[in-house]
Amino acid sequence: MQENYSKILIEAFGIKFGYQGRDVLKGVTISLLPGELVGLLGPNGAGKSTLIKILSKVLKPIAGDVYIEGKELEELSFREVAKRIGVVPQETTLDYSFTVYDVVMMGRNPYVSRFRGETGSDEDIVREAMRLTNTIDFADRPITELSGGEKQRVILARALAQQPKILLLDEPTSHLDISYQIEMLDLIKRLVKEKGISVLSALHDPNLASQFCDKIILMKDGTIYDFGPPRDVLTSANLKEVFNIDVIVRQHPVYDGIYILPLSRSSGGYRDLDIKVHIICGGGTGAKILYLLHRYFDLSCGVVNLLDSDADVCNELGIPAVFEAPFSPISDENYQKNLNMIDRSDVVVISSLPFGKGNLANLKSFGYAIEKGKLTIMIDDPPIEDRDFTDKEATCLWNSSREKSIVLRSNEIEKIPEIIYERAGVIKTRG
Repeated sequence: MQENYSKILIEAFGIKFGYQGRDVLKGVTISLLPGELVGLLGPNGAGKSTLIKILSKVLKPIAGDVYIEGKELEELSFREVAKRIGVVPQETTLDYSFTVYDVVMMGRNPYVSRFRGETGSDEDIVREAMRLTNTIDFADRPITELSGGEKQRVILARALAQQPKILLLDEPTSHLDISYQIEMLDLIKRLVKEKGISVLSALHDPNLASQFCDKIILMKDGTIYDFGPPRDVLTSANLKEVFNIDVIVRQHPVYDGIYILPLSRSSGGYRDLDIKVHIICGGGTGAKILYLLHRYFDLSCGVVNLLDSDADVCNELGIPAVFEAPFSPISDENYQKNLNMIDRSDVVVISSLPFGKGNLANLKSFGYAIEKGKLTIMIDDPPIEDRDFTDKEATCLWNSSREKSIVLRSNEIEKIPEIIYERAGVIKTRG
């Protein structure tokens, strides 16, 4: 993870740590560059908070070394560390009625001694930190009277008053409303750009991490599972492996990034890989079917054109598919590949896709499935007449297949798993 050693602000090599015989960190190596916001993601117990405490010298690792600007952390005093690293913990308890100004001034403690009290320079630095965090308007208010979002901004101002080159944030938005979460991360992102500091922030929301972070460290079981730009790290496969959840990853419609939609686990089904289901779809008509049946069965798909959203879903979920070139008719070769997939399937489902001369072969493939005695299911809504751009050839083929298939409307797609399970014994007997 080292990039340009001359600029690295903080680096850690082979960090190991454990509690009561349990390994929490298992040889973690990271490095941070100036002017970048790095998100630290992982499930509870992955070691995120422990890593932040080790990097800030709150905990001492069992093994491994940490360097701050090339200097060994262990050799630096706590005062010297505080001049370089500011920390915003997950929770800060301030029971006393210090004013906001007094709390932020605490950030100057590394520079103040009994021989040198607070100076005009310290006051200027504190006011600048409060200006940057939009806390100067309530400088004289007791911190106990502030909202959660306001308190977090004050704690961030205190850390900035240390004039650090590195900020370590332990889930700074975890107890905030969404508006405060956006406000806090907007502020942190702006500070990274304006001040050139390096930020490592443990976060629990992958969408916020994707939107605001330059890079992501993904942790699992005390190790670095992946590292890199959000688009490369926050993949459906990675999130499934680390968080054990199925997600949809899509291009964000506004930001130059991605967004993540978790899929519900409330289906109550189990995945029966002995039943193989082939989906014929296109034009985005198969997405809901693919996401639903992927939870239950071993799927394949075809023929779909690349750049079609149904093709994107297949790639996201790792579903084997026959892909055709964008905006191209189905070739004889891909038609045959589709038939081969149907041969290996127990069930074939066709969505309510529109038909033209270029994809009529998909409808013929469905007829082939019927001839082979497969269990066939059709989504017949909207009517085929509204989807036929082949001078009624598709209508003729569709209606012929309709007589020998289970026919559902689009609002009955959720019934497909139940229908397949009800006939599972018949399917397996055929196999």
